[in-house]
Amino acid sequence: MNKPRIESTTTFTTAACESRDVILSSTERFLSDFHDLRPGITSNAFQALPAIKGGNNAASSYEFLAEIVPRVSTPLTVLDIACGDGYLLELIHLSRSKTATLIGVDISAGELAAAELRIGKNATLISERGQEMSMSTDSVDIVLCHMALMLMDDLEVVIAEIRRVLKPGGTFSFIVGAKPERSIALDLYIQILRRARNDLNSTIPRFGDERLADDAKIERLLSVHFGNVLIEIISISRRYSPLDMCRWFESMYDLHGIPHDIQESMKREYVNALTTKCDSDGFVAFTDALRQVTATAF
Repeated sequence: MNKPRIESTTTFTTAACESRDVILSSTERFLSDFHDLRPGITSNAFQALPAIKGGNNAASSYEFLAEIVPRVSTPLTVLDIACGDGYLLELIHLSRSKTATLIGVDISAGELAAAELRIGKNATLISERGQEMSMSTDSVDIVLCHMALMLMDDLEVVIAEIRRVLKPGGTFSFIVGAKPERSIALDLYIQILRRARNDLNSTIPRFGDERLADDAKIERLLSVHFGNVLIEIISISRRYSPLDMCRWFESMYDLHGIPHDIQESMKREYVNALTTKCDSDGFVAFTDALRQVTATAF
């Protein structure tokens, strides 16, 4: 895969975070700008959604990643790539291992500032890309990533870099989206969104590696550096009012760049249309699917 054009730089510096110059592609700049304006948007969208995997229930999909970290008192280094506002790092610190050395990397200064407020000195936070990280070779026991790997440029480079920092026998576990069940709630949102973007002649950058939507391709991607690949489906089901369903969709990237007045018009149209499709209690069911992949470094 060819590297995208490099066009901008950013530096993040606070007392709790290491400062590095980060050179971003146009796609990465879009993602960074989005999260700078909305720190914590991903964790807020997913942390309150109960999840099921293989018959096991969890408070959220984040819990399934946190469970990868054993409750041990021996030294352990855990790296969260695209750590956002530090929700997963805090979860690990509070529920799994207070003795673990926690590291979070992200390209968004806004997210890192929120992470500093959330987890403080309990983690090292670094502004950098997954393609080139500052950790020493063979220095990390566990690498985790929640809903971000599929957005990264140069996926082979990222995977090779993850393997470089992982110790042999170390664990890499990530969660990405999977194809959801068809639903009136999603279909209606996509219909309204596409019409609005067509009317505005507006697009968002194309990002994401489609190979992460296919089990066989995931296994091939990881096979150079990892073995014991386990792929599991996580189901997230909920019942929302039309307004709450609309608010959840607003956490996605799709609305970025659409003027506020048009977003409000889209919201009114969506809520009014979905209200006619609700069950007798005024709610509509929606089931989402995620894919958790766990592998062992060679």
